[in-house]
Amino acid sequence: MRRRLTRIATDEDGQAIVELALVLPILLVIVLAIFDFGRAVNYWNSETSLANVGARYAAVGAALPTSGACSGSTSSLTSYIQCQAGQYGLKDATAGSPGLQPPTSGSTVNVCVSVPNNKVGQPVTVEVSGGYDWLPVPHLFAHLNQVNLTGTATMRIENTLPPAWITTTSSCP
Repeated sequence: MRRRLTRIATDEDGQAIVELALVLPILLVIVLAIFDFGRAVNYWNSETSLANVGARYAAVGAALPTSGACSGSTSSLTSYIQCQAGQYGLKDATAGSPGLQPPTSGSTVNVCVSVPNNKVGQPVTVEVSGGYDWLPVPHLFAHLNQVNLTGTATMRIENTLPPAWITTTSSCP
């Protein structure tokens, strides 16, 4: 009996499974956090790229495209950029799901075209923003669940802008 108890006490069968059970949840959380952080950086890069496209249109005072997926949204630069946000995958996320969420009600990201002085040589700044919802986290970290991601681009005006392109709402900084 004593020999049998000694053998059970010193037996190492199943040690690897126990170690895996202890380490695997921590490893999975780390991998999911890396994946979600990568998605957030991708959304931020898309916002910056979209802001750059808008700033370029504003800087050259070019007519917006009349063909393509957003050809019906060419009444203003802001509406065109909001339409393009769908092409970049930055809108139409369902409420409560991880991903980019609009900062206000509606299904579009917030776009701001800021022109302090509509004269050649002056800066035009386009800002595209939205709140990013991280993967669900425990209620202990609920205040960290959403962050505001903002892409900004500034260029020099080469031609004066149409008045409809200039944002006059209070949502712009």
